[in-house]
Amino acid sequence: MLHAVLPNLKMTIMWKPQYHLLLLYLFLCPVLLNAQLEGDYTVGGGNPDFADIGHAVSTLQYQGITGPVRFLVRPGNYSGFTVFTYMNATDQDTVTIQAENEIASSVIIEGRITLNGTTRLKLHKLTLTDQDNSTYAKLSLINTNHCLISHCEITNPSGVNYGTDEAMVKISAPWEGALLKLTFSHCLIHSPEKTIHHSGRKSNLYFNNCSIYGQLSTLTISYIKIILNQCNLTFTQDNLLDVITAMNDCVVSTVNVPYALLIDGQLTGNTFNCNIDCDSWLIHNNTFNENFVSSQVTIPVRIFGNTFEKEFQTIFTHSAHLAGNSFFGPCRINADNYRIWNNFFYSSVLFTHGGGHWIAHNNFHRNSTLDLLYADATIYNNNLGKLYMLYPSYDQLYNNNFVCGNPDSVSFPGKNPSFYDPAYTNESNDLHATNPALIRKASRLFPLYSIDIDSTARRDIPSIGANEICLNLITDTVRIKCADSLCLDLCMEDFGGYYWTPSDLFPSGDSRPVVYPAGDVMVYLNHTDTGIVDSLYIAMTDSLPSARLTFAVNQFEVQFTNRSGCASQFLWEFGDGITSADENPFHIYPHSGLFHGSLTAWNEVGSDNRDFTVNIVIQSAGEPLPGKIRLYPNPAKDHLYIDAEENLLPINLEIINSYGAVFRSEILTLKETCLSLSGLIAGVYVARMSSAGNQYNYRFLIIK
Repeated sequence: MLHAVLPNLKMTIMWKPQYHLLLLYLFLCPVLLNAQLEGDYTVGGGNPDFADIGHAVSTLQYQGITGPVRFLVRPGNYSGFTVFTYMNATDQDTVTIQAENEIASSVIIEGRITLNGTTRLKLHKLTLTDQDNSTYAKLSLINTNHCLISHCEITNPSGVNYGTDEAMVKISAPWEGALLKLTFSHCLIHSPEKTIHHSGRKSNLYFNNCSIYGQLSTLTISYIKIILNQCNLTFTQDNLLDVITAMNDCVVSTVNVPYALLIDGQLTGNTFNCNIDCDSWLIHNNTFNENFVSSQVTIPVRIFGNTFEKEFQTIFTHSAHLAGNSFFGPCRINADNYRIWNNFFYSSVLFTHGGGHWIAHNNFHRNSTLDLLYADATIYNNNLGKLYMLYPSYDQLYNNNFVCGNPDSVSFPGKNPSFYDPAYTNESNDLHATNPALIRKASRLFPLYSIDIDSTARRDIPSIGANEICLNLITDTVRIKCADSLCLDLCMEDFGGYYWTPSDLFPSGDSRPVVYPAGDVMVYLNHTDTGIVDSLYIAMTDSLPSARLTFAVNQFEVQFTNRSGCASQFLWEFGDGITSADENPFHIYPHSGLFHGSLTAWNEVGSDNRDFTVNIVIQSAGEPLPGKIRLYPNPAKDHLYIDAEENLLPINLEIINSYGAVFRSEILTLKETCLSLSGLIAGVYVARMSSAGNQYNYRFLIIK
């Protein structure tokens, strides 16, 4: 038995030097003696589970995991590392490498980081810095799936020496197989050149809330999806064509770029602070602070709800739709078959050629010019400034409102130009008297409009104004506040045979009724021969109340009338310390004078307040005696004459202004008195006179 053991022992002793490095490693890293990884492990610093990230990653790959793992990296500088696949990870398990103290700048990783075939790995709150003149990628992501780079700083101060198909962040996706997903979130990514490079076709790449400075490039066209959400982007390149699939709520600028930034993909909610040459087919709710050109030629462009601060131009973008936009600079349209509605044009609009345009429901500034040069269009229901049309002559113009001056001054080729005037004039027939009307509202089919046609910010739930142009019931539902009125203007010369229902909502029965709905209601336009012609549903929405009131004064007594809308509770403060919760209170003031009160109206949404002033001027305590006292002239200018019978003398006189303040006090002892009005401004006054136990008040007007 002993002889059998000794050879084995000898063999063990003879081979022991060859395994001393392995035994030393196992001694220093007892975690390797355990089962697969799960839970939290410290890296670096004093008494760590792993001396550095490289050891932690090696253990991860050799041991595998049985649940989520976090490597908590302590402050310090660390070398780069490579992560391949690891064993036994399920769809729910993740591996996170993060700064233990949650401070990204405390953990600095120098050298290259490579994730190759890795799934569900997260780099969180780390700083990845590259040395100057680096020629290889700082972060290389090869065939990774469901990986997240979160709250990291990835920077290279120079970024000019990367080799071909290299960049600071290099992303390599497969060309075949399953579609992979990679996400960057809340990261700072900064390199003046070759910042991010992508190759392959089976990848969805997301950047969320990132700040990116530099360049994006790809070797793949039309396959990958690169989506940027709520990012701050500064590009040092002028070409992003076929790079970005979608950009949402980002701020975009360029540095040292002499040309416009070429860009495509779906653009929604972004702010562009640089010139843009856009090949996108959907441009929605963006702000362009510099010049904009649309050059998409293959797909009809949809441009909805944007703000263009400077020049706007389209080139061969045929059959485009422009709706709900604000154009503050000049516009130039070089294409055919445009549909342009519900836009705001503050400068000139030029159509250089083409036909089949529809221009409707737009608001043009009174100083803007709509130019159609060798272009025909159907133009209706617009507020027009200046209009110029050059061959071909076209007569498809109707129901437009000319806002820049006298409609008779309009001159252009064509037949029967008809400019509809929906009561925008004052007594002098001045078309500048009122703001342009609201022409078209949003409906469930067109929900993109955020401002009304009169250029005012749209309220939460808008109403149609009293000067609607040719509504024609173009929408099936209108949502209004409960205090709003609604005008239904059909622009019909002859309303004979037509009538509205329900009849109690339409007492006037004409073609332009203004209705005040008390709640949700369906209204119908009917004809005596054919029955219902059209219908419109008016939906009453939850709205803030609107406090309104009137009052009538009789001596000390005041009757208040509540004309508030959308309110269910009220509080009156009369200005004399008394309050009331009645809807229409009756109040008696204790004495004469000026009282500043308020009405507060409530509902379940909120409240509104309206101030008022009541001027109590005491009238005669007894019946006035006709012929006893006479004041003249009324109105007065410099002097007021007072004649009184002798038996009333002496008379105590007070001159009171409309606010109840006493301006002058005198005792009249003569039957005829000339009272100087010097020092009194123009306005309404009361002469309050008391004599023989009676009091008399006379109102008079001073003019200057």
